[in-house]
Amino acid sequence: MLVHYRKDYQKIALGLLSLLPELRDEQRFREELNWALTSGNQIYLWKDQEDNHFIAVIILELGTDYVLLRRLSFTPSERSGRNVYALLTAIHEQYPDRRLMGTLDTQPLITSWGKANE
Repeated sequence: MLVHYRKDYQKIALGLLSLLPELRDEQRFREELNWALTSGNQIYLWKDQEDNHFIAVIILELGTDYVLLRRLSFTPSERSGRNVYALLTAIHEQYPDRRLMGTLDTQPLITSWGKANE
């Protein structure tokens, strides 16, 4: 389930962002979260419906006709295709009139998801 970021989720979001290899440095993942907040990007957490724990964080850039998936980080035990595809489907349902796009890092996931949904 998609949950919109709130200030009281900051530690959870930072912890999930720290799992990305390019953001391992504490200062770097804090900067990433601050950048997302100040630039008006959307930040969501993904909650596992079975055990009600947050298992992912996602940073989206919204355009007039697109949604750009900037960052996606899952807990190591929850990186299955099922979880990733469910999250991408939820984003698509949240913004049905916009095209879901990715960065160089995230586009392969979106392409795979798109092929699975054809």
